[in-house]
Amino acid sequence: MPYLHTTHNGIRILIDELPHTHSVAIGCFIDIGARYETAELAGAAHFIEHMLFKGAGAYPTARDISLAVEGIGGYLNASTGYETTIFYAKVAAIHFARALHVLSEMVQRPLFDATELEKERRVIIEEIRGIQDNPTEAVHELLQQTMWGDHPFGRDIAGSIATVSAMARHELLDFFARGYHAGNLVVSVAGRIAAEQAIPAIEQAFADLPTCQRPTAIVAPPLPDARQVNVLARDIEQGNFCLGLPGVSYHDPDRRAVQALDALLGGGMSSRLFQTIREEHGLSYNIGSYHNEFADTGMWVIYAGVEPDALRDAVAMTRRIINDLVEYGPTEQELATVKEQLKGSLLLSLEDTWAVASRNATSLLRHQTVSPIEQIVAEFDALTLDDLHRVARRLLATQQQWLAVVGPYGEDDQADLQALLEE
Repeated sequence: MPYLHTTHNGIRILIDELPHTHSVAIGCFIDIGARYETAELAGAAHFIEHMLFKGAGAYPTARDISLAVEGIGGYLNASTGYETTIFYAKVAAIHFARALHVLSEMVQRPLFDATELEKERRVIIEEIRGIQDNPTEAVHELLQQTMWGDHPFGRDIAGSIATVSAMARHELLDFFARGYHAGNLVVSVAGRIAAEQAIPAIEQAFADLPTCQRPTAIVAPPLPDARQVNVLARDIEQGNFCLGLPGVSYHDPDRRAVQALDALLGGGMSSRLFQTIREEHGLSYNIGSYHNEFADTGMWVIYAGVEPDALRDAVAMTRRIINDLVEYGPTEQELATVKEQLKGSLLLSLEDTWAVASRNATSLLRHQTVSPIEQIVAEFDALTLDDLHRVARRLLATQQQWLAVVGPYGEDDQADLQALLEE
C-alpha cells in the first residue's frame, strides 16, 4: 500500500515505493475537468492544460519545459478528462528532483503569455478540426451528443471551434484559479524513491499553492428514455457506428460486474462481438466496446467500422448478441476466462511506475482511499454468473439504446436504422 500524507495546505501526497524499478513517475492530478464548464467555456480545462506547457516560472518557454525533462531521457505529458486533469512525468529515479520541479512550476506558476495563448488557440482549433475530419473519432462525439445533449458529457473535451475562438484570457485564468489549488490536488509518485525523501520535497515544491474552495461539477441529467438514431452524412468509404447503452458510476456496487461484462462483450479478440461479427461473419475489421464511469453516472459503448452496405447487418447482429446476453447470460467458461483476463491485466499494469501512480491517485480521488490490489482481485474472483446475468438485464434489457452513425448514408438509412433499433 502507498504512503498517504496530507500537507498543511491540503495537498494529498501518495508515495508507492518500488525499489526494484529504475524509474520514478510523478503525477499531478487536479480534480477538475470538462464537466465543470459552462456551455460558453466548453474546452477551458483542455485549453489550460495546453497553456501550462507554454511557459511557467523557472521555465519561461515551451522549449525550456520540454527540454528540462526530455533532456534527461524522461517524458512529460498531460491529459484532460471530464472530471480530472493530469500532468505527469516519468524519469530515471536519479532525476526525481528535476521532474518534480518542472511539474510544480507548471501547476503553480504558468505564465499564460498572451502571444503564446493566441498561438495555442490556433493549435487547439486544428486539433478540433482533426477530430471532426476523422470519422472514427467523430462518431464517438456524435454519440455523446445524442446521449447527453447540452450537458458537458455531450461535448468533446476540447470544446468547439466557436467556444475556443471566443474564450478570453481572463476567463481561462478564472477557471484556473477555481481548480488549481492545494485542496484540489493529488500528487502521486511511484518508483524507486523513499517516502521520507519524497514527501518533504513535494511539500516544499508546492508550498506556494493557495488553498481555495473546491469547485462543483455540473450534475448529469437522466439519460433519455427514447431510442434514437443520429446519422452524420459523410462521403467516405466506410460506415462507422457507436451503439450507446446505460452504464454505472464508479460508486455503483455493480461496477466490477460491468467491467467483466464489457470485457466479455467487446474487450478483445476473444470477445463475443469480435468472434461473431469479425471472425465468423467478416462484417468488421475493428469492433469492440468500452465503459466510462463517472461520479454519478456512466455510459457503455459498442463501436465498429464496417463496409457501408454491411452497416445494417452489423448493427442487427450486435443487438442480437446483446439480447442473447440478456436472455441467457454468460457461460461458465466465459466467466472463468474474463476473471483471469481482468486480473491478469491489472497485475501486469503494476510493472509500470506510471500505471501504479495513476491507479493510486484515481482510486483516492474517486473513493478517498487506495484500494489494495488484493481487494480488487478478490472482487473479480467473487463474481458469479448470477451477478453478470442480473447486471446484463439491468443495463441491456431497457428502452435506452442510442445509435450514432457516420458515413455515406441519408434520411432513408436513418429511418431504417430507427426502425431496427425499435424492434
